[in-house]
Amino acid sequence: MFLVVSTLVFFAYKYQRKLIKERAETQEIQELLKSEELKSAYALLEGQDKERERIAQDLHDRMGGQLSTINMYLDLLEKEQLNPKQQELVLNVKKATDSTIEEVRNTAHDLSNSTLNYYGLSKAIEHLCGVLRDSKKIAVQFHSSVQQDIPSLIARDIYSVIQELVTNTIRHAEAKEIRIELTSIEDEVNFIYEDNGKGFDPNTVKSGIGTKNIELRVQKHNGNVVIESNERIGTSYIIEIPLNYER
Repeated sequence: MFLVVSTLVFFAYKYQRKLIKERAETQEIQELLKSEELKSAYALLEGQDKERERIAQDLHDRMGGQLSTINMYLDLLEKEQLNPKQQELVLNVKKATDSTIEEVRNTAHDLSNSTLNYYGLSKAIEHLCGVLRDSKKIAVQFHSSVQQDIPSLIARDIYSVIQELVTNTIRHAEAKEIRIELTSIEDEVNFIYEDNGKGFDPNTVKSGIGTKNIELRVQKHNGNVVIESNERIGTSYIIEIPLNYER
């Protein structure tokens, strides 16, 4: 009887150890898969950024150059002997071409983040806020107390996150005001983004592509996102990113 019980206990112990080992292996596999999924997602974001740069370059060089050429021909045509109706038509086409050139330049600028590359994160955000103010669609407040250089990859992703948040606010929130605060403390940069629009319940609203991209860009640098939102106070994002994290 003792031998039978001992044998059962032994096999039960071996079976339990086997289960524990299988669970550990399964968890390890799941973590590897998750890691590979995140790497794929990060690679997709990098690919998107490179494609934006390529499109911006094409817009600026090709489309901008062709429009400038059209403008030159219009200048020549303007000097010809035209009747008043023809002159008015040329003038209207010239105005439309000038406006299109300006739009192409602005679009190329927004895609390439050239202000970010040349002047840094704070200046790029200030420029973005200036564009929003000029549009007369929404009031914007921006405050920066960053006293150190932000690594270019982190700066680019923070700027992309802010662009995504601004887009969400304008499209969905019906807000009257946006407030952005950027700070850095020792080895961490953080920013607060707030709008006074109609909020949402973060626990029930399904995350869209934009929100997932925001989370991925922050997670890529081992950062943290806190979302607070309701219908009375609008929406706020608190994002913290360490500056010394290495993937």
